[in-house]
Formats: sequence, C-alpha cells, structure tokens
Amino acid sequence: MARPATRLVFVGFSSLSLLAAHLPAHADSHTVVVESHRLSSIAPESYRARTSTIASKRPMSFLDEARTVETITPQLLQDSNATTLTDAMTFSAGVTQGNTMGGTEDGFIKRGFGSNSDGSILIDGIRQPRGTFSMATVDHVEVLKGPGALFHGQQDPGGVINLVTKRPEYTWQRSISGDLSSFGGGNASIDVTGPIQDTGLAFRFIVDHRDENDWRSFGTRRRTTVAPSLRWEGEHNRAQLSYEYRDYDLTLDRGTVITKGTPAGVPRKRRFDESWSRVYGHDQAITGWWEQDLVDDWKMRLTYGWNRRQYSDGQPRVLGVDDTTGALTRRADANKGFDRRVIYTSLDVTGDLWLANQRHEIVLGADHERQRDYLADVYRGSAVTDSTVYNAGNRTLTLDTDDYNAGRSHRLDEINTTGVYVNDRWHLDDQWILALGGRFSHYEQYGGRGRPFVVSTDTQDDIFLPSASLLYRLSDRTSAYASYSEAFVPNGADSDTGQLLEPEHSRGYEIGLKHLWTDQLAGTVAVYRIRKDNVAVSDNGVTRTVGQASAQGIELGLNGEFLPRWSVLANYAYTDTEVIRDTEGNKGNRLPNAARHTATVYMAHDLALAPHLGQWRVGGGVRYVGAREGDSDNSFSLDDYTVADAFIGWDSRLWGQSTHLQLNVKNLFDSTYYPSSGGSTRVVVGDPLEITLTGRVSL
Repeated sequence: MARPATRLVFVGFSSLSLLAAHLPAHADSHTVVVESHRLSSIAPESYRARTSTIASKRPMSFLDEARTVETITPQLLQDSNATTLTDAMTFSAGVTQGNTMGGTEDGFIKRGFGSNSDGSILIDGIRQPRGTFSMATVDHVEVLKGPGALFHGQQDPGGVINLVTKRPEYTWQRSISGDLSSFGGGNASIDVTGPIQDTGLAFRFIVDHRDENDWRSFGTRRRTTVAPSLRWEGEHNRAQLSYEYRDYDLTLDRGTVITKGTPAGVPRKRRFDESWSRVYGHDQAITGWWEQDLVDDWKMRLTYGWNRRQYSDGQPRVLGVDDTTGALTRRADANKGFDRRVIYTSLDVTGDLWLANQRHEIVLGADHERQRDYLADVYRGSAVTDSTVYNAGNRTLTLDTDDYNAGRSHRLDEINTTGVYVNDRWHLDDQWILALGGRFSHYEQYGGRGRPFVVSTDTQDDIFLPSASLLYRLSDRTSAYASYSEAFVPNGADSDTGQLLEPEHSRGYEIGLKHLWTDQLAGTVAVYRIRKDNVAVSDNGVTRTVGQASAQGIELGLNGEFLPRWSVLANYAYTDTEVIRDTEGNKGNRLPNAARHTATVYMAHDLALAPHLGQWRVGGGVRYVGAREGDSDNSFSLDDYTVADAFIGWDSRLWGQSTHLQLNVKNLFDSTYYPSSGGSTRVVVGDPLEITLTGRVSL
C-alpha cells in the first residue's frame, strides 16, 4: 500500500520544534503530523489568548493589535459551564444583556449600544440571522470592541462577537457528555473527530440534544443540533466545509412588568402569559472556505456562508398594567412563517510587502452580503383585560385565526451590500506601526409589507468608512495605541408601525495600553468615545430612532495565570451614555440597558493532590452589573445586582481514556435580579440558584 502523503499542519515554529523533539525514533519518515490545537494561540487550560484574527483578518499578537480584543477561552467556557452565549458574554468587560425577545434571541449592549437585531453576532466570521445560538459546536468566543465595519461590513459601533467553532482534527478524539440541571432536564452530546484514512481529510461530527424545564411557572426549552464538518490540508492549500442544523422549541417568556416604577411585587416564578407562548422552528448553516498559498508570505482566501432561520411564534403580549389595581391588559399575537437569511461571500488576499526596508502588512478584499428578512402571516388579537399581576392563574387568552392582520403580513426587508476594503499595517520602525485602511460599500435596500404588498423602502447609496491606528511598542512587554474607526447600518422599517427608520452612522475613538506581566498574564486599559446618529431603540415592541447619542468610558482587564496553577479573569468597565439629540424630548437621557458600572472576577485553582486521586480543579467568581435605565424615556430603572458562581471539577481515568465530572452552582446566593428590559411590560427576570452536574467520557 502506498504511503500517505506528507501532511504538515503548522501551528508555529516553537510548537513544531517541540513536537519534533518528542517524535519516536521509529516514526515514519514520510509522515509528519503536527497536531493543530484550535487556534494554537490559546494554550490548554488558559484564560488568555496570545493572538486573534477578528480585528485584522490575519493572526495578530496581543501587543501588536491596536484595538480591544477579548477572548472567552475553551477552559473558561468549561469551568463556568457556559451553555448559552449569554453565559459566555458575562466575561466580557462592559457588556450587558439587551432585549432577548423573551429569551429566544441573543441580544447584547456593547459599550452602550446594541440590540438583538444589530447583526453583531458572527460564526466563524460570518454574520448570523438573529436568534439564540447553540454552544455545543463552539470552541471559543472572540469579542472586538468598537466599530468593526472595515472587515465585517454593516455593524453596530459597540463591537462584534465571533463564535469560533470546533474544527476537524487529524488525531482521533471521541467523547460522550451530558449534564443534569436542578431545574429539571439536561442535555446529551456526542463529539467524534479524526482522519479519513489515505484521503488527507479529517472529519468532525457533533450531535447535541438539550431538553430543560423552564424554572418559571411553566415552559420547556428543547434544542437539537447536528453538525458535520470536513477539513483538508495540502502542502500549499487548506479547505473546510461545515454544515449545522438546529431544531428548537423554546418557551417565549416576556418576564415581569413594571408597576409604580419597580418590578411587580409578585413571586419571581409568576408568568403573565399562556402555555402556548413559544418559538419553534429550525436553522441551517453552510460554511466553506479555501485558502491558497501564493508567493512568499502571500495568501488568498475564499469564504462562503449560507444561513437560514425558519420559525414561527405565538405570544400573549402584556400591553399595559394598572398601577392601582394591577389589572393586566393583554393581547394574543402570533407570527407565522419567519424566513431570515444571510448569504455571504468574500475574497481576501493577505501578505507582506517591503518598501524602502519597511514592512507593510497588507489586506485586500471584497465581499458581498445579502440579508433577507421575510414574515408571511401576522395575527393580532383584541386587547383584553382578563387578569391581574396578583391573579395571573386565570389564563383565558387564546389565539383566534380570525385575528389575521393582512396589512402587517407579507413583510419583507432585503439589503444587498457589496464592499471592497484595504488595510496597510505599516511598520515605520521596530517600535511604531501605522495602520491605514478603508471600506467602500454600495448597498441596495428594498422592503414593504401587506396583502396586497405595499413598498415602503426602495433605496440605494454608497458610503466610505475610514479606519486608522497608531501603535507604539514601549518595550517587549508593553504597547500603547490610538485608533479611529467608523460603522454604518441601513435600518429597515419598524415591524409594528411600518415607519421607515433612518440609517445609523457612527464614529469611534480609542486609546489604550497593553502589558504582559508574564508570558501567561496580560493586562489592558482602554479609553474610548463613540458617537452614533439615528440610534434605533425599542420600547414595548415599538422601534424608533434617537437623533444622536454618545458613549464614552474606560475598560480594565486582566487575564491569564497569575501564580502556578491559578487562573484569573478580572475586568471592570465604566460606560457613560447620553442622548445628545432627540425629537421626542429625551435629550440628556441615558441609553436603555447600558450599565454605568460592571465588573467581573473569576478564578480557578488546580489542586496539588496525589496523582492516584485524579486532578481536581475548583473555582468561581462574582459579577456585578450596575443600575440601568429600562427604556429610552428613562421612566424606570433596574437596580444593580451581584451574582456569585462556583464549581468543582475532577479528571481521572475512571472510564475510557479520560473522565471529567464537574459540579457548577450558578447564582450561589439565589439573588433576585433583572438583567435587562425591552420596556415596562417586558422585563427579564434573572435565573435563580441552579445546580448542574456535568460528565464527559473520552474514548
């Protein structure tokens, strides 16, 4: 049988040398397999990433990146048992929860700005339709703070969140895992990866099923994820193709209501809707990329992504509450036949160019993105006052097919964007790096609604978005930088009123300092200011734009290993937001859900015990979120809160090659808190104490 072709998967000269030094003397001289740990920039069991690609489209070291980039590493996700993106984002400085569409869509406020529909969530660099995202296929999460339009197109200025998925590996790994929750239910997962013999291909296959009871009065959350992928490594080229299917049936819980300026004084388990309040459907995603080595240090990469979300919902909406009697006015609503798609293609060329003995790190690229948001049928019932916050058990609200609303049905919003971009990181000398870049975009927007269809939007425009930064290496361990960037989002029409919203345009400034205390411990300080025109805000389902708003603040971060066997992530953020101009008379108000103060500390320690006792890891932390305004009118606010978590993990060879057991306690002191609001009739109630037992066996 012919020998397999030589396969090299480079993960850095130091890793290659280390592996070569440990190859057995009888190893096949024609085959060298270098294990490619997913983004070898993240060391195993570390809370710190050494490099990232999210800000520059090429690997950039921590000290050389003139932007704030945070990474929630695989070890941190495992220690905290982060089963949702909301769990993961508690570790990002200054990020708070936004409107979540009753817990069915991920939405975050980043540096004062953001929503569940801002398009800031990416998977492997490709924008996703709004929704909730399974963490079963996620390796780690990257967060780029500030405007990221240069490489990521139309974006909110608060930042970009990129979920980096697990990739196929060339060594066999098989694991079976599951967890049980004190709320009731849990999940089971299978993850298999390895080479396909004599083909140069590696595969990965992940199946995950989660079925949990909601901790509130009623409801369940079910989600099944199936994700196969293939990877190929050649001598001068690489490719990957992946598919992900997610089927779900999620309870839609709008939370509690505000009475007399505070959350209703009722048990936190009480719901004001019906058992049929839910979102059900499925998502599909295809992602593929091909990377080709050109000459010297130049590479070309072609990326394609196709994402489609198809779902329906039913929800009894609370329209108002009487402060005196507590009477609830509700309405039975439903949306049938959502079809949301994002189709993305990009071509990038990266490489180094030397002119006059000065190095230029070049990125040239073009992309095309099509976003299509369609809703087939809308049902809107009549307002009914049939219960109170104190007697919500008399649920009589039902959905009638006669409540079909032809004027709001057949809703369509399409945005086609084509962009070209260039960026040059010019190494002026060994210490100074000047980066100049820009993006030119042409977009076309078309939309309307109704049966018969009435066009409300038919427009196109061009926009140029510049970007610049200057970085100075103070020493081998310290760098200082200043950056400027812009972002742009063409808004659609409000889903309730049909009113066309003006495009958003923003500008961001940032200065910062980065320092490596040791090779394993890094610290950052960043000061920023953002101004945004036509800020879209949503209160109780009605969306409008604020003329202009600003956000400015400071972020401090520390992560890594500060002592042998001690890991830490600590951050603090001060965020000050203000409405500068607004036709509704809200000048001087703060933006909703943007906390002025946030802080997180999370630590873990590997216990030094006898080897026959296995490996034990213990840890936990606290997170603090300050008071936030609940709506754009600042008519009520949400109190600050502190939540503590803890865990203990054990690794051994009890079963298979490796057995991992872990006990997590979230909200250790069972605090009552309200993480976000979508208006006075939709205030999210934070999860109570939850105990989770997780097990994983590697075969």
